[in-house]
Amino acid sequence: MDQCGRIRLILGENGLKQRQLAAGLGVTESYISKLLRDPGIRLSPSLAALVEERYGYRAQWLLTGQGPKLRQARGQQGELSELHQRALARLEKLDPWQLRAVLAFVDSLEEVGRCLEEGKE
Repeated sequence: MDQCGRIRLILGENGLKQRQLAAGLGVTESYISKLLRDPGIRLSPSLAALVEERYGYRAQWLLTGQGPKLRQARGQQGELSELHQRALARLEKLDPWQLRAVLAFVDSLEEVGRCLEEGKE
């Protein structure tokens, strides 16, 4: 997969439009469009590092296609599954209100699990 394909993959996996990715990276939408069309246009290492910081896709993978696609979450021991890594990358992009809503949802799932366990006894 070339760099264009890797950028398309990032858009697809995160449900982003070109303009949203451009805004998140502080570049123009036309620049993202050019990156998607022209494999000769290369991302700079600094922009690839920003993609890693904001979206969790490793800069080395984005630039070369080599190495792990997603970075491991900071402070975690052991390997996280790709699904966990994708979830964490998306959580990092949420604003505080959205993050509180996600945490409330997770808490409710835990409560449902406890209720189901109590019903089995």
